[in-house]
Amino acid sequence: RAAMIVSGWMLRRGAGISIVAALGIVALAAVASEPSLVVKKRTSSGHEVLVRGFAEFDAACRLKHGQTITIASQPGHGAVESRPGDVVIGPNWVGGGHCEGTTPKGVNVYYVPQAGHTGTDRFVMDVGYSSGRTVRAEVEVVVR
Repeated sequence: RAAMIVSGWMLRRGAGISIVAALGIVALAAVASEPSLVVKKRTSSGHEVLVRGFAEFDAACRLKHGQTITIASQPGHGAVESRPGDVVIGPNWVGGGHCEGTTPKGVNVYYVPQAGHTGTDRFVMDVGYSSGRTVRAEVEVVVR
C-alpha cells in the first residue's frame, strides 16, 4: 500500500509502497499488503455467525447502491453466505457518525462452519462500493 504522512495526516493509495514525509525527509519502504478491516468472531460447531454487515448510504442516511462481496480466499472448514438485510450503523463508519444507530438495508455476511469442525478458520473478502472504494476484510473465526 502506498501511504503518505504529511503534518500528521496519512493518505493511502494503491498497494506496495509507503511514502513517509516528516521534517522535510522523505523515505521509501516496501510494505506488505494489509487488510483494511480485521474481523474476529467466535461460534460453536455447526452454528452460523454474523461476520459483519455492509451498507453504503448518503449524507441523509439513505441507502445508496448495493455492494459487491467477493471472496478472495475461501475458508478451509466452512462456507461464507451473504444475505440482504438491515445493517446497524455504528460510530466507526466512515462518514456515518451522524447516522449512528440507523438501520439501512445492506448486505450481511455470515460464516457457517462445517458440522463437527472445531478450531480456527480464516477467509478474506473484498467489499466493493458504488463509489469505487473497495474494503478488504481478513476474517478469523474460532469454532468451539
